[in-house]
Amino acid sequence: MIKKFIHNILLREKASSEKFVAYLRKQGVEIGENARFYSPSHTLVDLSAPWLICIGNNARFAHGVIILTHDYSWSVLKKLPHKGGKILGAQSPVIIGNNVFVGMNAIITRGVTIGDNVIIGAGSVVTHDCESNSVYAGSPAKKIMTIDEFYTKRENKQLEEAKTLALQYKKRFSKNPPVEVFLEYFMLFCTADEALAIPQFKAQMETNNNFLETLEYMQTHKPMFESFEAFLEECYK
Repeated sequence: MIKKFIHNILLREKASSEKFVAYLRKQGVEIGENARFYSPSHTLVDLSAPWLICIGNNARFAHGVIILTHDYSWSVLKKLPHKGGKILGAQSPVIIGNNVFVGMNAIITRGVTIGDNVIIGAGSVVTHDCESNSVYAGSPAKKIMTIDEFYTKRENKQLEEAKTLALQYKKRFSKNPPVEVFLEYFMLFCTADEALAIPQFKAQMETNNNFLETLEYMQTHKPMFESFEAFLEECYK
């Protein structure tokens, strides 16, 4: 309790995602439901004109994300010889749609609109609009695939990645991994009822406020393996 109290005192509005969202709204940022900043103390949201920022529902921001609505380049222009000290302002809105994930250390510059169902890769510098249902990455960020293509890519990688997770755990600790290790891969071997009995898996099912959709999916799709043991057996072949 004391540690949490000190944490809240030191970080204030950045002590948690909930506090940070409430603070941004109070400053004038428009933010939809279920927005989340995973590392608010390492997130920079430009509040020079907070009313220029609009963030949709289910938007999520990883560690180190920066959102800018202005730049100070005019300070150099103002000092140019024979230009008379003119100030040339540089402020523009940033609009982020619904169901967007912005990866670690990405920068969103002024004047950018990001559509719905968009993934921005880690370290990207977003300088132009990003169309809906797409994945962007790079500096400057460019479209690398559609969201449906990314879905298929990730779906096809599940077993391979889960195997690697199991093998590396056994190599490191000389024992089989506990079931909880497979926090993102339990659909490979768990039924809905089995997953609900494990708190970590249930929490994942509840992520993003669409628990019932996940539950229905698991109830209508059989897992690839009939049990966790069968899954591990496949991993060690």
